Amino acid sequence: MNNAHDDTTKAAHHVADTLDQRGHTGPARDVRAVLGHGHAGSIFLTALRDTCQVVLTAIEAIDPVSALEVEELRLKVDARLKAGHGTKPA
Repeated sequence: MNNAHDDTTKAAHHVADTLDQRGHTGPARDVRAVLGHGHAGSIFLTALRDTCQVVLTAIEAIDPVSALEVEELRLKVDARLKAGHGTKPA
């Protein structure tokens, strides 16, 4: 695994942990499900980005703090995808 992939994975684990701590067990489980598949490259990033969007939709109205953290992760993933790591976000 390269360093950028490691950093993204660590950030995603942190987001999942934060969601759990704030009582969002379902969204945390969704993020961890992507991490558990062991996808590489753009497949991982695309799955993580899509999951972040689902999580945002689920919690942004009820927990803006968690939503901000998820949005920051999604933006980092978008930047990596746009930088040429495969499929660009829609």
